[in-house]
Amino acid sequence: MALKLPDRIGYHGASEVVMPHTRLPGLRSILTAGPLQAVRGVALAGVVCGAGCGKSESDDSSEADGASASTDECGDVDGAGGDTGDVPNILGAWTASFSTLVYDDGGCSVSGLEAADMRAWMDGVMTIDGRVPDRLFATFSNSPDDRFFGLENTQGGVVFTGNKTFGGHELYVSVGGLLYTQPQLDRDEIRGFGYIGVDLDGADGGIDCWLQGDFRAIRSGS
Repeated sequence: MALKLPDRIGYHGASEVVMPHTRLPGLRSILTAGPLQAVRGVALAGVVCGAGCGKSESDDSSEADGASASTDECGDVDGAGGDTGDVPNILGAWTASFSTLVYDDGGCSVSGLEAADMRAWMDGVMTIDGRVPDRLFATFSNSPDDRFFGLENTQGGVVFTGNKTFGGHELYVSVGGLLYTQPQLDRDEIRGFGYIGVDLDGADGGIDCWLQGDFRAIRSGS
């Protein structure tokens, strides 16, 4: 976006460079106390504009532009490769599964909170959107109204967390693992674990029991 400067910028007594026509968050507080600081501030503004990555001016991950947010710039945390190896692009559609190998009900012996009930909404297509490293979000095809917000580090460690109301209970969900290319089959995978804390009847905001199991997501089309 182009910066539109006012006709007059003064430094008398000075304290602040006023830029009323820009919507860059925090810019007024950056540009203070004189010409040198103003130049630095404009340079920073250029960096912020260049890092849009398919995003609107808002920092809200939910406003990611799906068309342009699928670029390597937005989804590949280490670019074409790095010291830790080439971590795959995380954005796009994945086929997810929960508790196929390991499952523990954590004392949640309540009807409707079995492994099969969790798989009913978690298994299927998981779509990851947003931008790395800390403005990602995932949705599941069988629970499209719930968004789980995520982070990824430079080694491909990924986690998504969020809340979901299910069967009258409040679920506190965390899923993730290691994002890597499975060499034998040459396909991208996320392998790890899922934890679901349960507030029975959504009564008090506390976790009364929990469910946990293995979590796996395979790049769709692989």
